[in-house]
Amino acid sequence: MRKSSMVVLASGALAATFFFVSNQLAHRGEEHGTVARGKAIAEQTCLRCHNKFAGDPHPDPALTTPPPLASFGQRWPLENLEEALAEGITVSHDQLTMPEFSFTPETIADLLAYLGDLTKRGDKQ
Repeated sequence: MRKSSMVVLASGALAATFFFVSNQLAHRGEEHGTVARGKAIAEQTCLRCHNKFAGDPHPDPALTTPPPLASFGQRWPLENLEEALAEGITVSHDQLTMPEFSFTPETIADLLAYLGDLTKRGDKQ
C-alpha cells in the first residue's frame, strides 16, 4: 500500500512539473514583445485616431479626445491593458466607438512593449 502511494505521489509531481514546463514553453515570448513589431501594430490600428505624444497633431483632425499613446502608461499600469486588449476595448471618442481589434497574446505583448517604450520617451519630453 505504501509503495503504491509513493508511485501515485511521484506520478502526480511528475505530471505537475511536466504541465508547468510545457505551459512555460507554450507561452514563451508572449510576455516579452518587441517594440518594432508593436510599432507596426500601432501604426495599423491605434495611430489612425491616437497621436503618439501629447501636443502631436491628431491623425484625424475631426478627432480631438483620443488620448496620446504615450500617456497610457501614465494612466494605467500597462499590464492591466493586456486583458482589455484580449477581450476588446469598448471606448468612444468624439461620438465614435473605437473599432474592435483582434489581438493574439503575441501581438498584445508587442503592443504593450511599444506602449511602454512610448511612455518612457514621453516621460523624458
